[in-house]
Amino acid sequence: MKDMLVLRPLSPALFRAGSLLMALAALPHAWNLPLAVSGGFALFVLLRLLLWPRPESAAPSSLMALLLGFSVMLVIYQADLSEGRQFGVTLLVLMAGLKLLEMRTRRDLYILVFLGYFVLVTLFLFQQTPALTAYVLLMATGFTALLMANNLTEEQLPLKLLGRKSLGMMVTSIPVMLVLFILFPRLDGPLWSLRLDGGGITGMSDSISMGSISNLSQSEEVAFRVRFHGDVPPPAQRYWRGMVLWHTDGRHWTRGESHVPGTAFQAESPAVSYEVTMEATGQHWLFPLDHVLRPGKGMVMNSDGELGTPRPIEQRFTWQGVSAPRIQGKHRNHREWQLGLQLPDNLSPRTRRLAASLRGKGRKDEDVVRAALRYFNQQPFVYTLQPPILKGDPVDQFLFETRKGFCEHYATSFVILMRLADIPARVVVGYQGGQLNPMGGHLVVRQSDAHAWAEVWLADKGWTRIDPTSAVAPERIEHSIVAADYADGAPVTFDLGRASGVMAGFLRNMRWLRDNLQLTWHYWVVGFNSQRQQHLLDKLGMPRLSGYRLALAASLGALGLAGLIFLLGLWRRRTPADPLRRSYRLFIRKLEKAGLEIPPSMGPEDLGRLAVRSCPAQAAEIQAIIRQYIGLRYGPNPRREIITAFRSRVRRFHC
Repeated sequence: MKDMLVLRPLSPALFRAGSLLMALAALPHAWNLPLAVSGGFALFVLLRLLLWPRPESAAPSSLMALLLGFSVMLVIYQADLSEGRQFGVTLLVLMAGLKLLEMRTRRDLYILVFLGYFVLVTLFLFQQTPALTAYVLLMATGFTALLMANNLTEEQLPLKLLGRKSLGMMVTSIPVMLVLFILFPRLDGPLWSLRLDGGGITGMSDSISMGSISNLSQSEEVAFRVRFHGDVPPPAQRYWRGMVLWHTDGRHWTRGESHVPGTAFQAESPAVSYEVTMEATGQHWLFPLDHVLRPGKGMVMNSDGELGTPRPIEQRFTWQGVSAPRIQGKHRNHREWQLGLQLPDNLSPRTRRLAASLRGKGRKDEDVVRAALRYFNQQPFVYTLQPPILKGDPVDQFLFETRKGFCEHYATSFVILMRLADIPARVVVGYQGGQLNPMGGHLVVRQSDAHAWAEVWLADKGWTRIDPTSAVAPERIEHSIVAADYADGAPVTFDLGRASGVMAGFLRNMRWLRDNLQLTWHYWVVGFNSQRQQHLLDKLGMPRLSGYRLALAASLGALGLAGLIFLLGLWRRRTPADPLRRSYRLFIRKLEKAGLEIPPSMGPEDLGRLAVRSCPAQAAEIQAIIRQYIGLRYGPNPRREIITAFRSRVRRFHC
């Protein structure tokens, strides 16, 4: 037998609510899908609202066939067919728009609601932020209320009642959701493990030229966040090692072709343990605290101390690291000797003369390094994000003419001078610094913290970090750069952490709070992998739950909790006790204790006459109680305080 309710026409209220909710559910996809696809969905919504605004009318079948063909062609030409999710989501959104065009009956609304649920779920294929999660829950509550309204026989839409019922269903489902989230067997990585754009975000590459890092350092995007398992290292030790650059043609620096695998380094200072949550980059390398001692699980490290992953990082990624500020110097090999002294052919004579003067007669390598740093410190060099364009020999122009540059200018020119002085040297690129989030206690390293420094080979010390930038702008080591529109050659300004005014301090605290929320959300929700799950189960006293035991516990726990919630709902829906009836029964029990035999069918007036004959001394009080009870029971709805007064009167009565 067909359900005749589903064939009934939609009311205007149901039609408008369904159209609005579907449009809102698909709205965030405007930032995820091709512009033509979002425009096609918007076109379908506008056609329905402008040409067929009433629920009993809908687009004709011939037009629906044409629009279906248009949608298929749009999917084929706009969606990336090699990316299954993008293809599927594009098709789903367009089909939801077509369903709006043909919606007439309640059956159509049922289908639209379930399409809406699927559209909401697909939003998590693109982002998993707390704000998006709240938005999805809000929209799901609205669709659930609409689903309940679609099952009512009345035409009117009781919005307040339906909203409260729907919200109650969502809230009561939270305990079951938490049990499944904690106990359900986890994958090795987050469920949403791939990105649709596939592009790098950091902008950090394995080669630099003068000016490349300065462009990156004007970005306030977060590169990674770090939680330390102890005290946070001071700013002077916050060097986050990236790539080691050996080869140069005088203008560009690259890693070279030969990379020897490495295993571990020996620490000469106390080790520092930490956890890095890195943003998606589309690249292989990681940025550990200098110097990382050994690679973690699933990571690779070479003899230069570069750390990376076998696959590009296409998602927010958390990994554990152990580093030490000082490591034992190793023996210099022939490869490093050759690479560390490689020079371009087009160096100017005055650059060579400067290097010769730094070497002097009989100076040790450490003295040559100090002399080069004094040169940068005493000459009128300027640390700027907008250095002049260097033509011809960039090293010569920078050292003797412009003398305005960013960290890569100082690091690369310093390495050239060291190599001319017969000291093996190399350039290291990565990040330096990081701001401490006072809300969460973790460091936030941004793209504006991108940095380049040098390493030189010193006898009995091995590769030693030298940062020429500190000789020109020592504030750079202690503070982050303020991202701003700098004029050409203007000196860099630094964030000294002093907020001017109450409002500025409030806004800064709000930004820190938002940053801490993002990291916590990733740690406990998006990045809640099997390792964190097992750690949490250990704390909860369930260390042996794993494999099929974990799946069984999740199933039994969810079913048991759902059953308990169902029974609690039944108990709450039972007929509530009547306080007026309870007081009247108390009055009858007191009369029975006094010796009265009261038949169950006796009414209040007969009871009053019988009680007066048995207790003449309380006749006035008995008659008052009977009159008040009849008035409360059979009169208009009494106020609560009147019922309370009646109950007190019955409790005081004695026969």
